[in-house]
Amino acid sequence: MRIFVSLLIMLFASVSLFSQEIEQTPDGILALFESNLDTIRDYTCVLHDFVKKGKKESDTYWDYKFIKPKYIRMESFKGDRVGSKAYFDCVTKKVTGRQGGILSALKLTLDLSSSLVKNIRGTTIAESDWLFILQRTKNILKEDGMIATVASTKYKNTEVTMLYIKNFPFEKYNFDETRMFFDSKFMLIGIYNYEEGVLIQDVSYTDVKLNTGIVIDSMYVK
Repeated sequence: MRIFVSLLIMLFASVSLFSQEIEQTPDGILALFESNLDTIRDYTCVLHDFVKKGKKESDTYWDYKFIKPKYIRMESFKGDRVGSKAYFDCVTKKVTGRQGGILSALKLTLDLSSSLVKNIRGTTIAESDWLFILQRTKNILKEDGMIATVASTKYKNTEVTMLYIKNFPFEKYNFDETRMFFDSKFMLIGIYNYEEGVLIQDVSYTDVKLNTGIVIDSMYVK
């Protein structure tokens, strides 16, 4: 009897494992991530963003806040841009912000096309949130010739599911290879983006807090 029960347990475990592997397709991973985002009204986190272009590098830690549909505030507390702060309003499509240092007294409101609201790779605050990244990744998966795989691995000492995609057009996305890391609940915790095999962006999300009830008034740069 014990042998029979043991066999049933082993059979159930093998079926469950097999089913899990079948579900972990690139589209399936994004579906799970999107399902999580559907439950989120706002989130805050520490966003660490390392970017590289040629010999130029920037390494910055941001206090990050997001409210749906797309109100974003970022304030740097460590790294190359300490004291810089920015607020993106999805209605006006403009960024209000201050630079750190001696220029901190000057508050500017600018269009996304302004070089002052872009990092060294030309990326803006409007491209920083999870919803934008989700849609961008969906678009990448539709590209002809792209290759996408899913694997279990470790990311910064954490067991994760990795979505790996390559062979998509650099000119459309500003990178041509990506590794996206999801925790056990399929929340995005990190991204590596590459250009011709060279790491050009390393993004991580820590100290994440969901649905804390933050209000837009607390996001403004004053």
